[in-house]
Amino acid sequence: MSTSVNTIKWLLGVLLGVIILTYLISLNMENHFVVANTKWLSNDFLFAIAAGALASLLIVLVCEVIRYRQLKFATEAVLFSNLGNLYGQFLIIRSSCKRVLNNHALVADNLIQPISNSAAMFADSINNIDYTPLCNKNKINEIIAQFKSEKHQVLKSVLTSFIYYQIAIHEDKIIMEKQGIHGGVTSDGPNVNQALNKVINQSTTILTYLDQIISQFDSELDNRYNWLNVKQSMNTFQENFIEQRLEDYLKDDVIVF
Repeated sequence: MSTSVNTIKWLLGVLLGVIILTYLISLNMENHFVVANTKWLSNDFLFAIAAGALASLLIVLVCEVIRYRQLKFATEAVLFSNLGNLYGQFLIIRSSCKRVLNNHALVADNLIQPISNSAAMFADSINNIDYTPLCNKNKINEIIAQFKSEKHQVLKSVLTSFIYYQIAIHEDKIIMEKQGIHGGVTSDGPNVNQALNKVINQSTTILTYLDQIISQFDSELDNRYNWLNVKQSMNTFQENFIEQRLEDYLKDDVIVF
C-alpha cells in the first residue's frame, strides 16, 4: 500500500503545480504580463498544453485512487483474516489444554506445538503486511503499528516458551521412572500440570488482547466483518468440541473421493 500512497501524494503535488501553471497562463492571456505570442509560440498553445496535462493527471489520479481503495479493502480483509486466525489458534491451544486437564488424561508431546507453529505463521503474516493509509489519523494503522512494534515479538516469545510443555512431560517421565512407575504421563503429573496451567493463563491473556484489537479494528470499519458473531461461533465450537475416540474412528466407514 505504501507505493500506492506515495504515488497518489506525488500525483497530487504535480497536479497542484500544473493547476497553478494553467492559472498563470490564463491570467497572462488576459493581462499580457509576459509577451508569449510570437511567430512560433502563443498563449493559446501553452494553455492547451497545460490544460491537456491537467486533464491527463486528473484521470491518472482518479485511477490511482480507485486502485488504492481496492488495495486498502483487500489488505484490511487479509489483516482481519490473519488476526481472526491468530485468535483461533490460541483458542484451540487453551481449549485443548483445558480438556486434557479436566479429563486427567494421558498427554501427547504434540498437543501444542503444531498449533503454535500455525499461530507464529499468522503473527508473522500480520507483521509483514504493508498497511499505509492516506489518512494519518487512521486508527487501524495505529493498531497494526502497535502490534508490529510492541506485541509481535512478545507473541513469538510466548509461543516459543510453549516448548517447556514438552520438557515438562520428559521431566515427569524421569520422576515416574525413579519411582518405579510405568505408563504414560497424564495431566496430573506435577510438571505437566503446572505447564498446562501456565499455557492456559498465557493464552487467556493473549486472547483478551487479540479480542480487544480485533474489536477496535472491526469497529473502525463499521463492523464490516461482524467480529462479535465470528468470535461467538469460534468459542461455541471449542466449548462443544468432542474429540473422537479411537474405537469410533475405526468403526467409521472409509470415505472414498
